[in-house]
Amino acid sequence: HYKFCPRCASKGEFNNNNFSFKCVKCGFHFFLNSSAAVTALIFNEKDEILMVRRGIEPSIGALDLPGGFIDPGESAEFALLREVKEELDLEVDNFNYYGSFPNRYQYSGTIVFTVDFAFKCEIINFENLTFRDDISGIEFWKPEDINLDDVPFQSVRNILIQLINEGNN
Repeated sequence: HYKFCPRCASKGEFNNNNFSFKCVKCGFHFFLNSSAAVTALIFNEKDEILMVRRGIEPSIGALDLPGGFIDPGESAEFALLREVKEELDLEVDNFNYYGSFPNRYQYSGTIVFTVDFAFKCEIINFENLTFRDDISGIEFWKPEDINLDDVPFQSVRNILIQLINEGNN
């Protein structure tokens, strides 16, 4: 991870036990806290979940759920609505918090720890459904029919496992 201080550029020490960096020269100390992300659980009238194909790295072409990082100053709820609009051109009519799921997201040669906040979303009108932004395709699946080996992120696999174990959407 980090080797040099962002404040004074001196060599520092990274602690792999508590994921923190400390500069031995100026005392600057920070922790690698989890980044926040949102995930949309969208079902059609056949109780199939909307899955997307990733259009960017990491894991380009793999199955994923729609969503993304929460921007600074944004609430999780606003980020959810923004991400669904940006990626799918859909308006969420109603949503309910489903749960939070930790993840390790490999990006730019490092691991980004995330907490993915999942929301069950109601979409009344799928008329504008299209894929945009950083996705390359849309597919509807029965959760139990998804090969979890095709899903690159542990948080998404855990969401799907929980949905399958509940047996209802």
